[in-house]
Amino acid sequence: MTEASNIAHDLLQRHAATPDHQLALPVDPAAIARAEGIDVPSVGDAYGRWDSAVALGRALEPDGAEFGWPGDFAYALLMSAGIVRVMFASDLDVPEMARRFGVPWCQVRRRLAMLGLDDYCE
Repeated sequence: MTEASNIAHDLLQRHAATPDHQLALPVDPAAIARAEGIDVPSVGDAYGRWDSAVALGRALEPDGAEFGWPGDFAYALLMSAGIVRVMFASDLDVPEMARRFGVPWCQVRRRLAMLGLDDYCE
């Protein structure tokens, strides 16, 4: 796991997991930010949820982080690698995955590519 993934995972465990340690989808990054005392834009739609996750990533970005750290954090926060892999193995299509994660479908395609599960071309 990357540092961004580790931080996202920790936040998910503290603020988005159900009592039986399952992840409640879609993740609300603005609620997580508020719980951490960080002000980010409220979630309105899939694009707003993505923007909130990136803003939270910027607020938590450690000194000397690699380029793209807030985006990597947002992917890990909104689309946990383990859950993405399960959905992919279950043959869910990209629009359905996007609906369940509450993110734009293009971000699902990129996440699949990041995890080596699908090719992605812009």
